[in-house]
Amino acid sequence: MDRIKLNCPAKLNLNLSVLSKRVDGMHEIKTHFQLINLFDELLIKKSSSKSISVKTNLNSSIDGKNNIVFYAIKALSDHIGKEIFCDVEIEKNIPLGGGLGGGSSNAAAALIGANSLFKLGLSIKELMMLGEKLGADVPFFVYGKNAHASGIGEILIEAKKQVDTKYLLLFPNIHSSTKELFSKWDKLTKASQEFINLSEENSFLPIFLENNEEIKKIFNDLNKMNSFKLSGTGSTFFCVYNDLEEIEKTMKKIPTKWRHFFCEPLQCSPLLTLIE
Repeated sequence: MDRIKLNCPAKLNLNLSVLSKRVDGMHEIKTHFQLINLFDELLIKKSSSKSISVKTNLNSSIDGKNNIVFYAIKALSDHIGKEIFCDVEIEKNIPLGGGLGGGSSNAAAALIGANSLFKLGLSIKELMMLGEKLGADVPFFVYGKNAHASGIGEILIEAKKQVDTKYLLLFPNIHSSTKELFSKWDKLTKASQEFINLSEENSFLPIFLENNEEIKKIFNDLNKMNSFKLSGTGSTFFCVYNDLEEIEKTMKKIPTKWRHFFCEPLQCSPLLTLIE
């Protein structure tokens, strides 16, 4: 076998609280990660050229060394003490900067896929430890099961199954910077942080909306019809619905430049089939 193709699922944060800032600058959080059936596709091919190539169907700004997948392959090489050479092609369907974990999911798929393709024999625990160095959400995507997460997101406890739930996702077509939102969170007073955590399911919702006044107005209008939440640090909103008729009014209110997705929960990641 000289290639492997993988589906990389997105996630929702059904809730998200920022608890404290650590001395290393990372933040302690508490969240409920839910996998959904929105996928990027990742193809890894063994390469005869002594290099790592990463290309996407989007612009070149996230190709090569600008892509977390490049560093996932490098991390594997460093861990086993032997260079891994491959070409990676990524078909991006998960919005960038949408709080859906697309990049982290790609990195997890690269770790799992290369481990399988090159027969490295690494355990899920080893891959999760490598993932933690790449990004806070990567261990969850390697773990591959819905989970309650704490620490910086690396301490995972399997969550109960979601039954017959449907999600409408709304992406306002803007990139939300995780780093910027954490920075704004740190500038809030302790009292403000505590108030937000008591009153909001996602600590970042008020900050995100204050950052984006136009989106705030639309969000407030949509929220009169359905209860929308923010995933991660944004910019994707989502709500639970039972049938399409129920959200027809909501659909008419969505600005034309926004993207929307109808999704369902996954009980586990398709990547798990490749881990022994």
